[in-house]
Amino acid sequence: MTTIKTLLLDADGVTQYSWTFMEKMSGLLDGRATLEEISEVEAPNLTGERDFDADLRAFVAERGIDADVEDMYAIWNDINPDPEILDMIAKISAQGTPVYMGTNQQPVRGRYMVDHLELYPDVIRQFHSWQIGLAKPDPRFFTHIVEELDLDPSTTLFIDDLQANVDAARSVGLVAEFHDRRNGAAGVREILVSHGLLDA
Repeated sequence: MTTIKTLLLDADGVTQYSWTFMEKMSGLLDGRATLEEISEVEAPNLTGERDFDADLRAFVAERGIDADVEDMYAIWNDINPDPEILDMIAKISAQGTPVYMGTNQQPVRGRYMVDHLELYPDVIRQFHSWQIGLAKPDPRFFTHIVEELDLDPSTTLFIDDLQANVDAARSVGLVAEFHDRRNGAAGVREILVSHGLLDA
């Protein structure tokens, strides 16, 4: 088994969860739009090339949604890192393995994460799609991180809850593993143990 020297983690669905997002956002939309449609507004903004605030406000006005956009942002920004995952990251970091994050985020939520680095005290650096202008599953997203940090892809483990992203990471040489979000922290631990980053 290859010795892993660097850990790269996805955020949503791996290290953090928004358990009430669907319920709260659906409540604000009040039947005037679906969560899928909100995702369609968000998706083009993941690379940071558009004005997400303008796009969202235009959508809200077009659909006649009686909700404050700031309240919608508050739901997006209700980020809850899994405490068990944080403990794992702390242990791995303390053992000398650097931990980074590679995540797709639109600018509003992404800036919130960057402004609240205390959410992930043992993550050295976060790489967001809106910052680098590339979004997973574009393989260039991973190439950017590898080149920026001068990593050896063959000793870098990446964990994501979307198979397409895992496949893209593997295509540029990373050791990548799929995490089923339904397995929670136990599933992440199993992957980390299998690669020798944590004891069983």
